[in-house]
Amino acid sequence: MATIQVSKSALRELTDPGSFERGEQYFTSGRVRRVRIDGSAVSATVDGTYVYRVRLEIVRSGLRGQCSCPYGAEGAFCKHCVATALAWLAEGGKPGEPRRQPISDKRLRSFLLKCDQAWLVDQLMAAARSDAVVRARLDVAAGADPSAAFDDRELREQLERAIEIADYSSAYGYFQQVEAALEAVARLIEGGFPDAAITLSEYALELLEGSAEQADDSDGGLGEAIARAEEIHLEACEAGTPDVVALAERLVGRALASEYEVFLEALPAYADVLGERGLARYRELVEQATRKPGSNRSFTIKYLAERLAQCLDGTDGLVAVLAKNVTSGYDVLRIAELLCTDDRDAEALTWLERGLAEFEPDSRLRDLAAEIHLRAGRRDLAAEMRWANFAERPTLDSYCALRDTVPDDFPAWRERALSLLAEQPGGNPWRPGRSTLVEILLVEKEIDTAWQAATEGGCAEDLWLRLARERARKHPADAIPVLLRAANRAIAGANRDAYRTGAQLLAEAKKLFVRCGREPEFAEHLAALRHRHRAKWALRQELDHARLP
Repeated sequence: MATIQVSKSALRELTDPGSFERGEQYFTSGRVRRVRIDGSAVSATVDGTYVYRVRLEIVRSGLRGQCSCPYGAEGAFCKHCVATALAWLAEGGKPGEPRRQPISDKRLRSFLLKCDQAWLVDQLMAAARSDAVVRARLDVAAGADPSAAFDDRELREQLERAIEIADYSSAYGYFQQVEAALEAVARLIEGGFPDAAITLSEYALELLEGSAEQADDSDGGLGEAIARAEEIHLEACEAGTPDVVALAERLVGRALASEYEVFLEALPAYADVLGERGLARYRELVEQATRKPGSNRSFTIKYLAERLAQCLDGTDGLVAVLAKNVTSGYDVLRIAELLCTDDRDAEALTWLERGLAEFEPDSRLRDLAAEIHLRAGRRDLAAEMRWANFAERPTLDSYCALRDTVPDDFPAWRERALSLLAEQPGGNPWRPGRSTLVEILLVEKEIDTAWQAATEGGCAEDLWLRLARERARKHPADAIPVLLRAANRAIAGANRDAYRTGAQLLAEAKKLFVRCGREPEFAEHLAALRHRHRAKWALRQELDHARLP
């Protein structure tokens, strides 16, 4: 296969800017799992609103994507495809080695047709003895009942051996064995025994939850194993013929009982499998759970009810469920975000106005309201929302949000914002004081004004260091005390890394002393410092490594 070059910029051409940005966020936040490269295909699962399955095909023109999300089902290169593609690029962005066969299927078939029958029988019997799936398929072909042909005892034992905690010291090796056992279950689906895979994947989930308290899950291996067992279960249900009513009962029952969110996100993935009868039973069970005393305090019950409503009745159904229990601004925010996703900004704004009127001030509500006003061209109203956020909690982020809202009229808003910050109480220059004002002025390259604000009103230690380095370009003498103070604070950390940082800061200060013609003063400072810390041999080593006197 010729090498296909796919770049990040090329990915942008495959989708709209919003999908690319959200896909990039999905990738950087670690939502892409189980990336597999098989020849010209890349597959993965992506954790979004639901768990989505993505498959990319490496074609001559670049990439072609398929995703189980609604947008991807329409043929679009969705955000989940973007996230998967970025994960693939992070692993090198090259096609994998295609699976090779010694000879073609056609040639193999031609060979087998010419073989002695007794020899072929011997080969099949040998394969059947080493592979339970092959044996079961031959039994079915010989007239056995398909529902009873596969003997799952061996696979059950394999799952038990893999999942039983025998060695607490190697989580990586433990979960490798679990994954191998789960893949053996997955092979049943392709082998023609999906109903057996349903039973065994549920058994695996039971075993995994039972071992959870003993397994070392510091690297998230248990979560991965449970997620993989759930994936196998869904694939098996899609390929098999489960009793949909009984399946609904197991899905809801396990979700309600699980401490590890097993089957919590079954809908809408299982909707097609359950069909009308299964979904009716699923709804009946969830509604029964919601009527039980204390159900309004159960996250699981509320979550199941919400996903059921959205799956069966869309956005309106979910909004109706959420609207029954609005007790905070966050509840309002969830409803408004849903409506915005459905391009119903006017309804979302009505909810946001209600939330701002009935609950404690919430910057998230104002921010979403500002976005809606901006989309409608109402910049003045958006600016008032963003100003309220800034006035309530002045930060660099809220300042930048205000600036981006009214770029043409920003000078007047800027003066208003800086005046507000200048009114904040000052005092000790080494206290946080006017840190936000200093940070904003630093970003805007107003170095002299920032220095004056810090000197008069104080700012955080890390800002002092940033400010001093900028100030040193024109006023090196002003920056020297800040660097020396930062070096002393670092050395007080009393460990090798702290000493190394302190030595680097002192080396930085030395250059400023040289620029000011004050080398003897620096040498005197270092001599005093070495004497004061003469017992700290690690510090002396770091000072020597930094070539300090």
